[in-house]
Amino acid sequence: MIGRGRAGATLFSSAVLAGTLAFALYARATQTAPGQDRYDLSARFVSANGLARGADVALAGVPVGRVSSVTLDPVSQMAIVKFRVNTELKIPDDSTLTIGSSTLSSDNALIIEPGHSHTLAAPGTVLTHTLEPSSLEQQVSNYIFGGGNLDQ
Repeated sequence: MIGRGRAGATLFSSAVLAGTLAFALYARATQTAPGQDRYDLSARFVSANGLARGADVALAGVPVGRVSSVTLDPVSQMAIVKFRVNTELKIPDDSTLTIGSSTLSSDNALIIEPGHSHTLAAPGTVLTHTLEPSSLEQQVSNYIFGGGNLDQ
C-alpha cells in the first residue's frame, strides 16, 4: 500500500513540474516573437505611472517591442524604463517617448514618436526626451477644453 502512495505522489509531482515547465516556456515565447532579434534601450521619466514590465512598446500604433523593467533611480528619483525593440527599427536619438493607451480599454504602452535627428539611438542608449503620462481624466479634459487635441 505504501509503495502505491509514493508512486502516485511521484507521478503527480512529475506532472506538476511538467505543467510548470510548459507554462514557463509558453510565457517566454509570448514575450518575444520567434526569430526576431531585439536590442535594449532605456528612458528616464518623471513618472512611469501605469506602465509595467511586459507592456508593449509601440510606434505608429504597431507593437515593436516590450518593456523589460520599470525601476526607480534612487539618486535622481526618476523612473528608469528599460525596453527592447526590434533590430530592424532605427530610432533617432531625439525621439519622444510617452506612456499611454491607444484606446480606453487597452493597457498602457510605451509609445515612441520618432524624432528628426540623423543620429540613431545605439543599443544601451538612455533616451531623455520623455513626457509624463496623463491620466484618463486629464485626457478627457484636454479633449473637452483643448479643442480635441489628446496629445497635450
